[in-house]
Amino acid sequence: MNEVTPSSGPSASRPRVSIICPAYNEAAGILNFLHQLDVTLAPWEAQYRFKVAVVDDGSGDDTAEQAAGYNPAAFELVVCRLTRNFGKEGAMQAGLERYAGEASIVVDTDLQHPLHLIPEMLRHWQAGAKVVESVKTDRGREARWYQWASDCFYRGLRRLSGLELADHSDFKLLDAEVVATLCALPEKTRFFRGLVQWTGYASVQLPFEVQDRAEGESSWGFWTLLRYSIHNLTSFSSAPLYLITLIGALMLAVSAVLGSVSLYQWSQGIAVTGFTTVILLLLFIGSMLMVSLGIIGLYISRIYDELKQRPVYLVASETVKAPSPLAG
Repeated sequence: MNEVTPSSGPSASRPRVSIICPAYNEAAGILNFLHQLDVTLAPWEAQYRFKVAVVDDGSGDDTAEQAAGYNPAAFELVVCRLTRNFGKEGAMQAGLERYAGEASIVVDTDLQHPLHLIPEMLRHWQAGAKVVESVKTDRGREARWYQWASDCFYRGLRRLSGLELADHSDFKLLDAEVVATLCALPEKTRFFRGLVQWTGYASVQLPFEVQDRAEGESSWGFWTLLRYSIHNLTSFSSAPLYLITLIGALMLAVSAVLGSVSLYQWSQGIAVTGFTTVILLLLFIGSMLMVSLGIIGLYISRIYDELKQRPVYLVASETVKAPSPLAG
């Protein structure tokens, strides 16, 4: 990795860099995160104007209060509290729509994203990159089932949609042009990583190793991840609908074969014995019909959600703190 050293310049020419930090039930570690961010950004104050936006996604603890009590030294701090839990996608959307700068960096508050990569991201952005994304080389101490489920999801997404997102993360830098493009998209249900790649802007990838959580536990359980996976697959691929057509064609072929055999046996006077075959066929066809209806239902529910045109997030309150040289 190339060494990055801070440089100074006139205050009026300092680019505005926003750091978007979605947070949910992170009260135990949010102050440590903000302090580490202060330490990381302090050498770069002369070159950039930093704004850190902590978007509290309806936490059940005092994440927002803890964050609002922090006195920043190297950045302006905004604490945006949403009215309820809208999900991480909604929190990121709120941050990008309300607080984007000339460059915007999305980073988690659990310190699993290495903050020391931020200067390297900025260097690539200053060199002309529109997107700088961090890619996992080591996924840390994830549970085996989680690793297996993630691999299955990303393989399926690649085959069904053509998007290659294996080992990608939400830890990205986006140029203002990219943010404007994302925010202009009309869809309400979003998949941030997929949309960034879908836009097609040239990107630079930075490898990183996932760090252990500094405090607390992940709020991503099995059922949450399952719903998230189904949502993202249906957002970027209509292949499951074509699968229904394929199943129908297969059943038609099987029916033609069985019908031909039955007609032949009838013409030869051979008795067709037993109801086992009939019962099994009815169960198989019924199961396929229910699965097909379920897949169609998923897409209809997506259409229904989009037609409602409800906002992606609602803001309850906002607190702003200017940087204080004596803080930190």
